[in-house]
Amino acid sequence: MNWEDLTSEDLGEFDRETPVVLNIAAIEQHGPHLPLSVDADIGTFFLQELNTALGKDVLTLPCVKVGCSEHHMDFPGSLTATHEAFMAYVLGILESVLHHGFRNILILNSHGGNNAIGKVIAEKLGVRQGKNARVLFTAWWRAAAQDLEGISDSGKLGTGHACEFETSVMLLAQPQKVKLDRAPEGLQFARAGERYDAGLAGGNAVDYIRSMKRLSGGSGVVGDATTASADKGRQITAAVIKNLSAILKEMRSLP
Repeated sequence: MNWEDLTSEDLGEFDRETPVVLNIAAIEQHGPHLPLSVDADIGTFFLQELNTALGKDVLTLPCVKVGCSEHHMDFPGSLTATHEAFMAYVLGILESVLHHGFRNILILNSHGGNNAIGKVIAEKLGVRQGKNARVLFTAWWRAAAQDLEGISDSGKLGTGHACEFETSVMLLAQPQKVKLDRAPEGLQFARAGERYDAGLAGGNAVDYIRSMKRLSGGSGVVGDATTASADKGRQITAAVIKNLSAILKEMRSLP
């Protein structure tokens, strides 16, 4: 259920073991064919699907829409927060949740640029509150990694940013926002080598940090959006919700 849609009295009656999910997202460029809102739209969509699947067995907080997107600032419209400001803000939200007695928190990331700081936030909160609470951190593509590998037609390099996966989910969740005819043709990726290159459908051995303009060769897209479809969006969503639901059900019994 959506946290903000409840009355204070309603919320006060909830079982304090109910998992609470916070999505951290971004408002940033997603190539010529997708809106700035992609990461927030996808995160919000997955929260809605979780609410449908789990009902009163989950509480979803308002999405944190603006994240850490400095690597996108070469492109008009991108917004960013510093790591320090973002961490302070997210910690404040989650410490409020803990203050009200809830003990199970999942930070769900829908923006690659939040990965590092998101884990730091989870570590800080887990260390401070670990005796009384469980704090988990994942990104939707990590949670469903094994299932997602079988969905992609473009492979690891085709699923980086504004790519086959993100475009497919948007074609399902917000089709009116997608301008697929503007997507650049073919694979967009400034390759560095197998050890360094990664996508949503596969990892790497070494993180190679570059601006999105440099990584995408200037297109703002990392991957191949032309292979996207609403049907793939349904498959991706089903895989993500299945895995997130399992994680949230397991949370209550984690040591």
